[in-house]
Amino acid sequence: MRIFVLLGLTSYCVFAQPVSIGVKGGLPINDALETAQGLNPFGSVYLVNNHRYLVGGTIQFNFPGRFSIEVDGLYRRVGFQHSVTNTPPAIGTTVTSTTANSWEFPVLGKFAILPGHVRPFVDAGANFRRISNVTTTSILTTIPELDKDFAAGFTFGGGIEFKFERLRVSPEIRFTHWGTENFHDPVNSLLHTNQNQGDFMLGITF
Repeated sequence: MRIFVLLGLTSYCVFAQPVSIGVKGGLPINDALETAQGLNPFGSVYLVNNHRYLVGGTIQFNFPGRFSIEVDGLYRRVGFQHSVTNTPPAIGTTVTSTTANSWEFPVLGKFAILPGHVRPFVDAGANFRRISNVTTTSILTTIPELDKDFAAGFTFGGGIEFKFERLRVSPEIRFTHWGTENFHDPVNSLLHTNQNQGDFMLGITF
């Protein structure tokens, strides 16, 4: 019985803390997918087609001592084109396009270095990525470049939080190192996922 009472009090203390909810968007510093330069001897070449934005929602649990926990859900669109120059007796070039939704779910511990209305902060934690709705114009029933639809990585960053009553505006730079690749050219390694990711982000919460 005491355990249930203790758990209940702990849950009450946690959820009794102020909670900030809002939106977050940004621009990638580098591309999610990268390609090797030049044409390989087999006439195969990749071109990336990534959208230059990310957007989503955020929730922040604020605790005493300038510490908080932030959980985000971020969306970005990724894609690529694959061109293959046919050899005789075939003629011409075959081009296929592939697009996918990339969902990221960072869970970060966040610490404000200074108190007040202008608060520099640092954050770090885990990030989880899910690839969904992969579509292609290829006649193949599978997408050979899709290595894994899930990846986990480590994220860290820093920025400044501006507080205006309940409104919080937080520009930030984040870096993520992914533990595995989602997309990878299985034949010639001409396409691969960038495992080192940088993003400039802006969060607005209430």
